[in-house]
Amino acid sequence: MSTETTLAERNKRTTRSLFIWTSGWVLSLALVAFGPKFLWDFAQTYTLIAIAVNLFFGYKMILANKRHLDGCDELQRRIHFNAMAISLGVSMVFGALYGLLEAVRLLSETPNPANILFVMGISYMVSIFIGFRKYQ
Repeated sequence: MSTETTLAERNKRTTRSLFIWTSGWVLSLALVAFGPKFLWDFAQTYTLIAIAVNLFFGYKMILANKRHLDGCDELQRRIHFNAMAISLGVSMVFGALYGLLEAVRLLSETPNPANILFVMGISYMVSIFIGFRKYQ
């Protein structure tokens, strides 16, 4: 029972850390995206600082994700690994096609690369959900 408790405690701790660093990365990315226009009138110094902050949070998020996966048991790692593979494949297929939609005149505006992040995130979450349901 202590192994399960330790695993549950470790998962809770690493999930919380992953949430904090991912939230920081998302907020700092929003700052890079909207700060120049709405907060500091495109001053390059502030933009470079925001980019540095975003890179720092991104680095910490990557490390938190690795620590989280290292703390998972074999089944959890397998579910995450499969979800990452599916998410990568979906993102590549969607991204390649999405990038061509303007060229073939199915989109009147330039595709926004940020939309690929939404597809990646949604496909990862759905894959995780399906994976945990499969092994329940």
